[in-house]
Amino acid sequence: MEYERLRESLLEYEDWDDAAPKAQAEQFQALLDQLNAPGTPAVLHLLNQAVQCLEEGEVYCEVGCGQGETLIGALLGQPERFAYAVEQSLDAERLAQLEENLHTFGLSEQVVVCAQECEAFFAELGETEVEDKIGLYVYRGERDYRSQLLGLLLVRPHLAARAVLVVAGSYDETVQQACSDFLATQPQCRPIANLPALGIQLLAWDANSTYHYGWNELQAMHKPSVIRSLRELRAEQEKNSLETLQVAALALHHQGRLTEAEQRYRQVLLRRTNDPLTWMNLGMLYYMKEQYGDALKALVKSRSLDSSRAVLHYNFGLVLEKINEPAQAASAYEQAILLDPNYIDAYNNLGNLLTQLGSLEQAEAVCRRAIEANPSHFGSYLNLGNTLMRRGDLEGAIAIYWQTLKLKPRTPIVLYNLGLAYEAKQDYARAYLNFGYSFYRCGDYEKALEQYRKYLELESGDENFYGALITCLTELNREEEALQAVQEAMNLYPNDAEFHTQLTWVLGVFGRAQEVIAAAENGLRLFPNNIVLQIREKLTLPILYDSQEEIQAYRQQFVQGLETLVEQVSLQTPEERQNALAGVNQHVNFYLQYQGYNDLELQIQYAQFVQRIMAASYPDWVKPRAMPVVKPGEKIRIGYVSSHFRRHTVAKLMLGWLVEHTKQDFEIYCYYLGSKVDEMTQQFRLHSDFYRHIPENLEAVCEQILADQLHILVSLDIGMFPPATQLASLRLAPIQCTTWGHPITSGSSAIDYFLSSDLMEPENAQEHYSEKLVGLRNIGISYRKPNVLELTKTRADFKLRSDAIVYLSCQSLFKYLPQYDFVFTEIARRLPQAQFAFLSNPKVRITEQFKQRLKRAFATAGLDSAEYCVVLPQQDQRSYLELNLVSDVFLDTFGWSGGNTTLEAIPCGLPVVTCPSEFMRGRHTYGILRALGVTETIAQNESEYIEIAVRLGTEPTWRHEVVQRMQSRLGNLYEDKTCIEALEAFYQKVVHERLVDSATK
Repeated sequence: MEYERLRESLLEYEDWDDAAPKAQAEQFQALLDQLNAPGTPAVLHLLNQAVQCLEEGEVYCEVGCGQGETLIGALLGQPERFAYAVEQSLDAERLAQLEENLHTFGLSEQVVVCAQECEAFFAELGETEVEDKIGLYVYRGERDYRSQLLGLLLVRPHLAARAVLVVAGSYDETVQQACSDFLATQPQCRPIANLPALGIQLLAWDANSTYHYGWNELQAMHKPSVIRSLRELRAEQEKNSLETLQVAALALHHQGRLTEAEQRYRQVLLRRTNDPLTWMNLGMLYYMKEQYGDALKALVKSRSLDSSRAVLHYNFGLVLEKINEPAQAASAYEQAILLDPNYIDAYNNLGNLLTQLGSLEQAEAVCRRAIEANPSHFGSYLNLGNTLMRRGDLEGAIAIYWQTLKLKPRTPIVLYNLGLAYEAKQDYARAYLNFGYSFYRCGDYEKALEQYRKYLELESGDENFYGALITCLTELNREEEALQAVQEAMNLYPNDAEFHTQLTWVLGVFGRAQEVIAAAENGLRLFPNNIVLQIREKLTLPILYDSQEEIQAYRQQFVQGLETLVEQVSLQTPEERQNALAGVNQHVNFYLQYQGYNDLELQIQYAQFVQRIMAASYPDWVKPRAMPVVKPGEKIRIGYVSSHFRRHTVAKLMLGWLVEHTKQDFEIYCYYLGSKVDEMTQQFRLHSDFYRHIPENLEAVCEQILADQLHILVSLDIGMFPPATQLASLRLAPIQCTTWGHPITSGSSAIDYFLSSDLMEPENAQEHYSEKLVGLRNIGISYRKPNVLELTKTRADFKLRSDAIVYLSCQSLFKYLPQYDFVFTEIARRLPQAQFAFLSNPKVRITEQFKQRLKRAFATAGLDSAEYCVVLPQQDQRSYLELNLVSDVFLDTFGWSGGNTTLEAIPCGLPVVTCPSEFMRGRHTYGILRALGVTETIAQNESEYIEIAVRLGTEPTWRHEVVQRMQSRLGNLYEDKTCIEALEAFYQKVVHERLVDSATK
């Protein structure tokens, strides 16, 4: 670069007046006008002159080319010059625009466009054997300090011996400081011009020169505000790093990963020795590990640093109790209460401690203080009732227990304690009744039934009693006893519609669809406006079908019934609205989807029906919600709502989303609508920032969700539990989604997105959803690979022959459509040693119906189903996995594919035969095998399915090869992180878009 020649022409730019362009720059103003681009024609003119000064073998390079205005201006009229254009932010649309602009000015052949980061460009340039050097370098990229400095440093190896560097934005002090620091470390470089009117600075590079700046010169180049900002940034980063470490420690602590959490706490304390909160958290970690001596030392240290925190004294009390220092523990709890008079846990612990010490009068006083502090706290009333029981004040205890039940109805421990109080009073009937209710609420129906029988020996049951009795008998599969109890209740309470609805419910549970409809019709003669009975008359479907014609008949009945129901339901009065709410609170279209048809229109129609009912009762909860602003440092709040945060397929499939979430970006809320809890429930609790268990209270759930001000609410299983369908009709968050915990469209206009799998959906998938479909990568979930334990059972334990080729087909029986029964008979006809293992339905009647269907299908082929089919009882998890291990081939169902079952079968070494259907619910296994990269067991039709299944049975070598390849690729399928990245990118995108939309309105 002949930069002396360029320097001579710079004087004319020093006083450039942009408002009155000079004559020689008029063509550049015309260029800017043509491109409708911002800019100064003088800059284009200057760069054009600079390009003229390039020497042989030198090129022009521009970082941050935008629409190409400076690039085009620099090359205009110079067809022999060549250039690199580097731009990180070029998406497909902007790249096309840039290329079009270059083509318009005839420069396409002179410019190489590199849509990448500056760092990546120079790294790749260094790996290529390009002889041309950069003689003119223009940096218009990011103006933060690091980007500016890197932009200058990275170009050095690629510069010609003599070159000019042009830095845009020279009016910015950060840019000035970056340039100054570059000059201070590069003796080959000196400034040749600073043109503030144009906002650019020019630096001359000469590889053969050396110039060292003196201290005075360096000081003159310092920008104190920038240097101070950089130092403050470092301090802030250090603080953020420490806070990140603390957050990570707490998260690990809450997840029960105590060894890792302890390491993080220790790392924090190395950098901040006197942090009282970290010492306290470390102490409570030791408390959880039952290292009470270490816990005490840590808490003493914390208290010596800051004794003003009530929670510290409370925790101190917990540890003192464990080391048998009750007096000191009581003192610690008192101190916590003194610091925070509303610290309810401290009151209750103190009250319990005093009770254990025999200071019952003091304990009662503390419990009453707790109630005064918070009159709505359930535990304080329970503790007071227990204390009164110990004092022998039975009437007082009973009164308090009833008050407790008003706060939290049907709570098992309160019901049991109430039973104890009545038992102590020798009121045995009420004691048995409340013991029974307690066991009933715990799901222990055998014990509940035992107590109910004792009660009936003393008194007659009321409506509540019979409702619970009928449920117990039904859950225990005692069909005839349950129906007899319903009939007794109907005779005793002929004016109570509830028992007519219970009759239809019991009949439905046992799969007696026609009897449900008949019972509903009878009930409607007495109670014509009862919507529960109307819904069951019109929308009841069988659990299992005997023929395809039966499916068609019931479907037509459903379609007509839904139309009639929508037309008939009135919501004019409060009573009508309450009646309608009760109706939709007891129905879902669960069995509709198992007929194998496109249910979109029916789902929309039913969702509109539910939405109309919900809107009439809760008009404020159907209105659009404004997107809460995400403040700097604030996380996006994601809520997950489900009825199945327990040992259930939905929980197994979806837990990975919570486990793998990036906690520094997202705050996770869980809302559990169900009542059963187990070890899986605890996993959801551990991996949530806020866990809300609110069973049997839809309004309380809604109020809590609204109070939490979520950005996004995701329902994991709409269509499986009535309250989930009701919630889906409300607008409780600005953005609402559902997913394939239950893989069917909600039909609701209040659900915006369906989160699916890009490997499972067909090309026309959007046609099956009312929501906007989002295809997450791979199978869309991060599923933890099952731990396959050592085999302890044999085939004989499962009534399977040792010499058979065992085909495991273990789906819920309602997934088996009668038109595909011939598949089993055809496999058996071709492979006589075949044996099929199925799992029974919890209801004996349904299992027997399925067995009869198999019997007919095999008889049609001249075979005896008893020789080929084994229908096993439900298995616990270990036995179920062992059943997989003793089997040879896994047969997927048609129409509704296995998801969780397939993901459990593969690690057990089972090849899986599947035939994808039209809808996503019939393509789970198809997507799973695609993710695994083993697709030769995917059939295109029933005939090919049979061929593959038979070949796997008759060719053990091929079967072994398929299994080996599946086992070698398990890493492609399990604990996938890419789907989580896609999920989180979607969350961030839709929240950002909604906030931008709000800001522009």
